[in-house]
Amino acid sequence: MRWPWGSAAQSRDTGDEESVAALAAARCASLLQGGMSPTRAAASLATDIPSAETAALAEQVRSGESVGTAFESIDDAQWRVLGAAWQLAERSGAPFAPALERIAAALRSITEVARRRDVLLAGPRATVRLVAWLPLVAVGVGFLLGFDPLPVFLTPLGACLLAVGLLLQGAGARWTRALTDRVQRKDHVAGLECELVWIALAGGAPPGRALRSVADAVSGCGAEWIQLDSLRSGTPLGSAMATAMDAGAPASSLLRDTAGELRARAQATIEREAERLGVRILVPLACCVLPAFIALGVVPVIVTLLGDVLPG
Repeated sequence: MRWPWGSAAQSRDTGDEESVAALAAARCASLLQGGMSPTRAAASLATDIPSAETAALAEQVRSGESVGTAFESIDDAQWRVLGAAWQLAERSGAPFAPALERIAAALRSITEVARRRDVLLAGPRATVRLVAWLPLVAVGVGFLLGFDPLPVFLTPLGACLLAVGLLLQGAGARWTRALTDRVQRKDHVAGLECELVWIALAGGAPPGRALRSVADAVSGCGAEWIQLDSLRSGTPLGSAMATAMDAGAPASSLLRDTAGELRARAQATIEREAERLGVRILVPLACCVLPAFIALGVVPVIVTLLGDVLPG
């Protein structure tokens, strides 16, 4: 039975490793600052940061694809954000290195959120692992105490208990995984629209054109972490832009502060969901796993004991 807390289910999304996209963006920015051409910088990532993504990126760049197109072609939300940022910098004339540095810093936040979530879920994980083994442990304890449950499972009643127990165990596993996946699917980097608008403004575009350029880049790259509605007036981004225009001040610092606030709110939301999961996870345990424990481990022992005590 595969439970969602096993080591086989862990990936870099759980915070065990730094985001490859963030590492690639930071390394590429350093190489560009050192005077390397964009094509060579992107192609060298396969050697500096070995991974399936960087290998595919290097192969596409060497075959003649532009760096931005190679970024967005990787089937991962973080890489599509990099593709949008690169193409936006390329079209607006903004410097590539600062743009990549800002995106790399933003992408690192998802690793920190995942690590924090893992800490919050450490207790529920241990509970699920322990309870998931209870039915098998109960059967083993029955053998040790001299109550062999196998003859019971060969009877019609035992076969029914076995079927119900396995069904409940499987339902508990699926239910638990669904609850966990719902929390993990909320992983994203908030405030990226602020970073992309900053890139467009750094290229010298006026605010209105910068917003349209960001919308075009996001739509073209399929960067699903950035909602087009976040570019409208009345949003945190729109408020920051309006404040900067009214004050006649550069929007850079306001965009940076707004992005930080949005990421802090998103992190708090994910942490609350992780804490609530520790309580919600008890429902499938109580409704499925514990009844499976009773069906597979307790009832067969009672039936065996009654068969030994009662006269035939």
